[in-house]
Amino acid sequence: QAIAVDDKAFELWMLPTSGQPKSLGLMPVSHKETKMVLSPQLLNILQNSKGLAISLEPKGGSTTGLPTGPVVYQAPLIAF
Repeated sequence: QAIAVDDKAFELWMLPTSGQPKSLGLMPVSHKETKMVLSPQLLNILQNSKGLAISLEPKGGSTTGLPTGPVVYQAPLIAF
């Protein structure tokens, strides 16, 4: 879960072993559990990713398809 930040949003990114980061969407700002079903295409990218990252983006998320704000968290994928 993300905390609310004025006029900003936290966006979750997959970090493929090659190529550009791919957005998994905005982090929810709530205290409820959130589940996401990945398309076969996104699942394939995730299976070939080295990690995940979270960036701080304008409200509504990145408009470029790539992270535009600072990366506030990054972690490797250890096992899938």
